[in-house]
Amino acid sequence: MKTLKILLILIALSFTAKAQTFEDINASLPGLTFSVSAFGDIDGDGDLDLYLSGMDGSSAIVGGIYIFDTGTYTLSATANVTPVYMGSADWGDIDGDNDMDIVVLGADPSYADITEVFQNNGDGTFTDLNAGLPSAEQGEVRFADIDGDNDLDITLTGIGAADRITKFFINDGAGNFSEASSINLPGMNQGRIKWADYDNDTDLDFVLSGYDDGTSGSNTFYSEIYTNNGDGTFSVSGISLHQGWLGDTEWGDYNDDGNIDLIISGAGGDGTERFTLLYKNNGDGTFTELDPGFPGVSHSSIEWADFDGDGDLDVFIVGETTTPGDGNSISKIFNNDGNDTFSDSGLDVFNFSYYGDADSGDFDSDGKPDLVITGYSDAGYGAQSSAVYKNTTAVSISEINNDLQIFPIPAENTITIKSEKAVKNIFVNNISGKTVYTQNPNKTNFQINLSYLPSGIYFVRIVEGAIETVHKIVIK
Repeated sequence: MKTLKILLILIALSFTAKAQTFEDINASLPGLTFSVSAFGDIDGDGDLDLYLSGMDGSSAIVGGIYIFDTGTYTLSATANVTPVYMGSADWGDIDGDNDMDIVVLGADPSYADITEVFQNNGDGTFTDLNAGLPSAEQGEVRFADIDGDNDLDITLTGIGAADRITKFFINDGAGNFSEASSINLPGMNQGRIKWADYDNDTDLDFVLSGYDDGTSGSNTFYSEIYTNNGDGTFSVSGISLHQGWLGDTEWGDYNDDGNIDLIISGAGGDGTERFTLLYKNNGDGTFTELDPGFPGVSHSSIEWADFDGDGDLDVFIVGETTTPGDGNSISKIFNNDGNDTFSDSGLDVFNFSYYGDADSGDFDSDGKPDLVITGYSDAGYGAQSSAVYKNTTAVSISEINNDLQIFPIPAENTITIKSEKAVKNIFVNNISGKTVYTQNPNKTNFQINLSYLPSGIYFVRIVEGAIETVHKIVIK
């Protein structure tokens, strides 16, 4: 059984209704395309480091682990995590030692495809585990506890050596992986795979998207939700989604109803169509397709986060509204206004990006989600950029609710929260800043179930009216 222990209260913040602002921190990162970006705290100091890699202006594959310290990012000379392009990376604790390991998929500096797991040694170095995963590019790799045994498995989709692949690999708890060979899924070109418990049955489901053009593929756009049957198998849900590729998918409970929703972007139709659609989870196994007026984008990245600090999830969208190279790009935050509506934040500070990547996370531990954006930033495939944007939205300190209690310490599977004031919202974020649990209890005494989360460090953000507190926890 996992236990959860409260370590400390990091920060207590009240977000005021002031202008939403971001600023480029001038991180001196290399401008890259066909790039990969992933925030993660590799050294356990409470701020977010960065895996960043891709192709530079001389067509060299460069990058690696950039350590955040004293306000700047510096390429680690000791980490030795391979840079890739046309790929993906994900952080997670695969061996239960409470530091962040990484899996990387894509083409390496010699243009050979790889999928490699690098184990964090806890001293600034990583060891390639030579895990025996199939090499691939132009796809996505993700950690997820797909079998509910409280360790992180590996899922990947993309273009393999002989064909398009989508494969799962089960962790034995010590960081050794074996293929779940009984799971047969269509391989994807430019695939995306994202995990969430959409049906609230405590096991993880996934959405798979891309182009199904492999040897036995159907030569068609593909977007499908798969349901976890709880016995090591998955079934096509039958939930209707807009079919597309060259985009992104992200889960997030934007309306705080306890049911995780889905946003999908990409190219569809005759190939010239661009779409970004929101799927509202109705809580009964069905979704309602919504079009809140988001710009349709391909070659895109999407990030859910509470960028304006009002207690609900907003969305960042970057990509191309027409064919890449036409110069028709969008790079915007759309604020959640409630009632299934979103509005343009009006921020125009972010660099445009295509054939690139973006990620969100609180890199400076100030309680506000920041952004990294990388890729081509002009219409002529000439300018490459990589920039980290600090969320500078105004914050003021408010009185801490001294009667707030989180217990037991330690705990198994659930924590109880008691407060003098009714708790409006709860967000649980992993160490990369991703929201992995949300609830809007509107109660003073209640429990939350975290049993399905893998071991590691998390942050619980509790909103009580105008007061907001962030608590660091570790799940073992």
